[in-house]
Amino acid sequence: MKNSSTFTLQSQSDLSAADFKVLALLYQPLMGLEGQALYTTFYQLINKTNRSSYTHQELFDLLNMKQLDFLKIRNKLEALNLLDIYQKEDRYLYFMKAPLTAKQFLVDTVFGSYLQSEIGEKNMNLLTSLFKTDIPSKEGFENITKSFDALYEFKSLNLLNVDYALQGRQQNGGSHINYKFNYEAFVDHLPDRLKTSQLLNEKLKEQINKIAFVYQYDVLDMVTVYEEASKSRQNVNFAQLNMRAKQHYDEKHQLLTIKQKDLPITNLIDQVAPQVIIQKYAKTDQQGIALQTATQLLERNAVEPGIINVILMLVLKHKDGVLPNINYMEKVLHDWLNKGVQTTEDAINHSTNLESQYEQKSKVQKVAEPDWMDDYIKDLAKMEG
Repeated sequence: MKNSSTFTLQSQSDLSAADFKVLALLYQPLMGLEGQALYTTFYQLINKTNRSSYTHQELFDLLNMKQLDFLKIRNKLEALNLLDIYQKEDRYLYFMKAPLTAKQFLVDTVFGSYLQSEIGEKNMNLLTSLFKTDIPSKEGFENITKSFDALYEFKSLNLLNVDYALQGRQQNGGSHINYKFNYEAFVDHLPDRLKTSQLLNEKLKEQINKIAFVYQYDVLDMVTVYEEASKSRQNVNFAQLNMRAKQHYDEKHQLLTIKQKDLPITNLIDQVAPQVIIQKYAKTDQQGIALQTATQLLERNAVEPGIINVILMLVLKHKDGVLPNINYMEKVLHDWLNKGVQTTEDAINHSTNLESQYEQKSKVQKVAEPDWMDDYIKDLAKMEG
């Protein structure tokens, strides 16, 4: 990179006091003071100046920093999903991404586990206590909140079309799946009473897509699931949809046939639905709950679906067709990520190494499960105890 090269900064949303608190207390131990300073400088250059483009030399002079140091620090921001970068010859585009919320950072991603390994459990407990919030009990209270469609007539499901970018917080995290469910047909088949403003919610569309992918449900299957989830509540959440999807699967207990494709093994594992793996390896009476766990695993963790598929195959193999609960599965996943697994190919290689270790050990002593599984069982016992 030339020092004379230029860069343009863009941020889709303003940062709040809560965002800066998360950056200072949670991100900073991982990216260092220099990383926080660079991120803050980028943000101020966007919001406090009239310029949109700078040279890297100007930035280096502002920060009293050399190019090599800058690249190392910038890479940390990229790795922590705070910065996306695009290059065209000597021009760069820097897209700033808002930090996760405290809950997302600590609970819903691997960042929390990694931070604890860096600062220790005692300091981690101190940090988490700084984000504690007290929620009053709602027991005995009735929810009388008015919904949008209770006050406004809902005539159309067409979204407003704007042909230019608008300010808005860019979602940071969540698993990415290329599977495309026919959401428009799903909406068309719903009864009129269920066609509420909630169906315009992009998060709901993403959740329905994930459930359809995991269970390999068609439009009519998802209409049935949505109707069941809507019986006892006006607004449907992911937990309710997932529970009803599992119940529908248990009742239908459909068998799926797949056509073999000439694809590389990584592509095949990336594209195969968890349902296929579970039907192949899980016990018949355990398949419904296993699919529910797989759906939660996809929803709560921002990793390639292929990584989760590899873990499902290996765990089901060594657990005699019974998939453990979500806490167990996430512990396995986070351990793999901490060991450097980032892609489906990494997961395949890691599982192969684990199997090799197991086979070598089984030659000298009778062991029901390999070392890594024994360790997870001990840790899980402590967690549930």
